Amino acid sequence: MVLRLGIIIRVERTISANRTTTDELLDELGPLIGGERAAFAQRCHERSISMSHLHLMTLVDNHGPLTMSHVAELLGCGLPTATGLVSRMEERGLVLRAHDADDRRVVSVHLTDAGRAELQDLHHARRQRMATALTHVAPEQREQLLASIRALRAAFERVNQEGVTE
Repeated sequence: MVLRLGIIIRVERTISANRTTTDELLDELGPLIGGERAAFAQRCHERSISMSHLHLMTLVDNHGPLTMSHVAELLGCGLPTATGLVSRMEERGLVLRAHDADDRRVVSVHLTDAGRAELQDLHHARRQRMATALTHVAPEQREQLLASIRALRAAFERVNQEGVTE
C-alpha cells in the first residue's frame, strides 16, 4: 500500500512538473471568462434579452443597418428564423425594420434608441463589475496586469491578422 501511494505521489509531481505557464494561465482564464460570461448572461436574462437578441443588437450596432438576408447569413439561420427573431425584437422596441426607398422588397434592420440604451446599460454594468473587482487588486499589481493585458491583446491581434483559428 505504501509503495502504491508513493507511485501516485510521484506521478502527480511529474504531471505538475510538466505543466507550462501557458497551461496555468489557461486554467486561470477559463473559469474567469466563463464566470463573467455567466454573470453577463444573467443580467441579459433579467432584462429578457436572449443571447440571439444581444448578438443581433451588437451586429447592428457595430455594422449599422443590415438587410434581413444579411441578418440571416450572419446568424447562420434561414430567413424565416431571422424574421421571427427580428419580429420579437421589434415588438420589444429594440430594433426597427425599414423598407428600402428604391426597392421595397429590401428590408433593413436598424437599432432603436431603446435597443442602443439596453446595450449601453449591459456594457456599463459589466464595466462596473470589472472596476469593482479591480479595487481588490493592489495598485502595483494593476500596473502589471495592464501591461500583461496589453501584451495579450496584441497577441490576439497578431493571431487575428494571421487568420489562425486553432
